[in-house]
Amino acid sequence: MRGQRLLHLLCIVAMIATTAMTPGGSSHAVAHEPSEDLIGYMGMGGSAGEVAHVLGFIRPDGSGERYPEFRPPDQKSWVFGPLFSDGRRIVLTSYENTDLKSVRSGRVITHDWLYDLVHEELRPILELDRQADQLRPYALLPGEERIIETAYIGNEERIFIKDLDGRNARELTSAGGGFHYALELSHDGRRLACHVTGGQPAFYNPGMYSINVFDLESGERTLVGGQSEHLMFGPRWSPDDRWLAYLDCHAVQDSAHFRADLAVGRADGSEHRVVTEGQTHWFGTPFGSNMTEWSPDGTTITYTRLLENSKNDMSAGGSQLCLLNPETGAVTELTAAVEGVFDYRAAWSPEGDRILFTRARLGAPRELWIMHADGSQPRRLTDGYQHKGADFARWLRVGQE
Repeated sequence: MRGQRLLHLLCIVAMIATTAMTPGGSSHAVAHEPSEDLIGYMGMGGSAGEVAHVLGFIRPDGSGERYPEFRPPDQKSWVFGPLFSDGRRIVLTSYENTDLKSVRSGRVITHDWLYDLVHEELRPILELDRQADQLRPYALLPGEERIIETAYIGNEERIFIKDLDGRNARELTSAGGGFHYALELSHDGRRLACHVTGGQPAFYNPGMYSINVFDLESGERTLVGGQSEHLMFGPRWSPDDRWLAYLDCHAVQDSAHFRADLAVGRADGSEHRVVTEGQTHWFGTPFGSNMTEWSPDGTTITYTRLLENSKNDMSAGGSQLCLLNPETGAVTELTAAVEGVFDYRAAWSPEGDRILFTRARLGAPRELWIMHADGSQPRRLTDGYQHKGADFARWLRVGQE
């Protein structure tokens, strides 16, 4: 259980940062006002023993880099939540403490906020009828008056659907059901995918981690992928909501969860298929888990391919970004395989013409890069707040007045 909690901690920021605002995202209304592309990311604000992040923004051309100063007292770290369809409002979460052990045990108090990206105004939300000290918002339901949020209760993470003020909560899970996180709402807003570890009934988690789908209307749960001694992790919906892509780690042989294969499964639970072989996808980075993402046209998924000699402490090897066709297994290289260079955490632009990614080198700050969808014209954007590093980038379509 201690190892599972550590993995849970390492994935906290990655789950929040990559789930809520992927192309298509969790907003289901159509914004008709003029908008512009903006990149949101996390700057590193603390030491290696902390979970401390500063929110940053930059334009795709590299201009306008800024780090807003949020005024609420005693808030030590900030992370992104879901973006509203008007492109102006976004949910943020703040942490009162950045100590790793406290976050891991669920003893850190969090707060949720509604931030106006245009006017830079912040107001509290989700403060009423709180289920726990440590809460985490994931997705807005259609109509954007209800939100999906998890609560760290005891040794579990449970899923609730509630109003934006926190009232009228309905739980999808139950006590004894285990840790549920990496929540991903389907594009039609009707189903919720996640992975689960621990808990009962065991049918929904036959492995160390398993992929589940909830029907939000009925509450019915479906097992998509799970196998003894396997850790299946980080589900992502295909654009047509028929498939999920996720990682399959041979966790018994790889206790550090360093490597994984990429797999796809039908959302109705009728098929699970491993697409790669050899556990060559970079899963457990020193900076949180590294998931796959669907291309906006649904034809490929991102693949972070490790060099054969790669080590989990980054002292040898490297990784390159590729695209993987989940039907044929064909691989298209986007960045070069270079010793000492680790490219990972790709994020597609809404139009599918550009990709953001993080580049890391041992002993150097992480850098945010951008390239065309075919891998051409890669360009460095920033190395983050006070040059301490940048990571967890995502695209924001910001509506203008």
